[in-house]
Amino acid sequence: MKKTWKLLVGISLVAVPMLAACGKTDQAGSAPPADRDKPGAAKSVPEKYDPPIELTTVNYSFPTTKFFNGEDINNNIWTRTLLEKYGIKVKTNWYVPSTEYEKKTNLMIASGDIPNFFAATPQQFRQLYEAGQLEDMTKLYNDYAPESIKKVMREAGDTVLKSATFDGKLMAIPWTGVAKEGPAILWIRKDWKEKLKLPDPKTIDDLVAIADAFTKQDPDGNGKDDTFGLAMDKELNMAAGFMNGFGAYTNDFWLKDSSGSLVYGDIQPQMKQALTKLNEMYKAGHFDPEFIVKDTNKVNESIGTGKIGMMIGGRGSANSPLVSLTPNQEWQAYAMPTVDGKPFMAQLPLNTFGYYWVVKKGTKNPEAIFKMMDFWLQTYYYNKSEDVYYKYIVPSKEDQSAIWTYSPVKIYLPDNNIENYRQATAVLDGKLKPEELSPERKKVYDRIMLYKGGQKNLWGEFAQNGPGGSAGIIDQIIKEDRFVPNQFYTTPTATMAERNEQLKKLRTETFVKIVTGNLGIDAFDKYVSDWKKQGGDIITKEVNDWYATQNK
Repeated sequence: MKKTWKLLVGISLVAVPMLAACGKTDQAGSAPPADRDKPGAAKSVPEKYDPPIELTTVNYSFPTTKFFNGEDINNNIWTRTLLEKYGIKVKTNWYVPSTEYEKKTNLMIASGDIPNFFAATPQQFRQLYEAGQLEDMTKLYNDYAPESIKKVMREAGDTVLKSATFDGKLMAIPWTGVAKEGPAILWIRKDWKEKLKLPDPKTIDDLVAIADAFTKQDPDGNGKDDTFGLAMDKELNMAAGFMNGFGAYTNDFWLKDSSGSLVYGDIQPQMKQALTKLNEMYKAGHFDPEFIVKDTNKVNESIGTGKIGMMIGGRGSANSPLVSLTPNQEWQAYAMPTVDGKPFMAQLPLNTFGYYWVVKKGTKNPEAIFKMMDFWLQTYYYNKSEDVYYKYIVPSKEDQSAIWTYSPVKIYLPDNNIENYRQATAVLDGKLKPEELSPERKKVYDRIMLYKGGQKNLWGEFAQNGPGGSAGIIDQIIKEDRFVPNQFYTTPTATMAERNEQLKKLRTETFVKIVTGNLGIDAFDKYVSDWKKQGGDIITKEVNDWYATQNK
């Protein structure tokens, strides 16, 4: 028998940037001629500063960072190349694990001693701007940023540069992210779906019907009532893609209403509809009732023991975590169903990696940051040479330690991982030859071919980047521009900073109780009223006051 518990929640959709190259050059740091020779091209940063210049920074390590042969963050292939080839000596004042970076930079800012450039959080960025400590990058960007950088900023979305602009001045360079690769994907166990002869889901009702079958028709064939239709965890984050299917947008999301004002996604009528359906699914037993106390890791354990047949994840969910959880059971990607069967509209947060590259006011040669960014782009993304790849990116085919993380500055291509799919498909269709692929893209293609050749433990690569995979679903969303962007793309307002945690707690507690039936659906209306009273009305005014300044 399945226990009945009292609460509900879900799984986070996290867009994680994956390494990949894509390319037009054969040597690290050598830009495509088209970037340099256009009429009206940017003013040229010196090819090499002579005498060399020195810039200070601070940095953090990724979990996959590893140093070799006595090297460190100040002495490695990236810093040596920047000095030898470009005359830029980068001195990192301190280097900590990523989990400690924000706290360390807060202390650094409080001390008043900041380096020439570094990655600042949105709150730190605003604080430094208001304190008058940042270099105005407007003219520098217009004059010196090469086309390679401007192209990334354009493709990331027009709100990205706007988010770094205060009072009409560009005060930082955004660390662009991969949010366009992040739409929700519905993953379904192939063996269960085929065994029960279930159709592909197109609507929310189709999804519910599959969940019901997985819950009640013994898909694992063990004769026990011990399977569940849809994975959920205790933060309700997994429900975000489900809510999107109703036109409800969550997680600090602001939409434009019919009057042209911005309104908060979590208090809109569509959210009430989504919660109503989730409550129906809970009452029908479609979720593990213990999910109310389970974080993502615990939910993954249930998937790994073969108890759950669907999960709402992202593009990369097949390779991580599903392959490791069910190595011998394949999952298939599906576009998220919608309540009316129309094409899914994905919510699009601000397309940054959560940081801004700020330059200290008065820094000599502030334009050098563009040289370093361009070197990063050419080496990380546009290189085709295996020698460069195993020199600057990872040390070998066997060791995938992230040498690329040594780079003192980084920005990400917004659809880099989708390009893996595009180019692998081009080879499969005979439009490209395998040898034309960059090293990282070829690795993806090779793994797809190994799967097709019978190496079934590589099903995750095929499920993501092969025909009919998750990347193809997202590629279609990108091509058709089926995104609902967050219209609030600046740093948090004063009341947000003060009240957000309290309001998030109110939201989660109320939504969980509604889904599990501890509160009736009309409790949603009280939540809306309480949200407004506890700071939401003030935040809404602050948001719209800001928005009015963006449309003058």
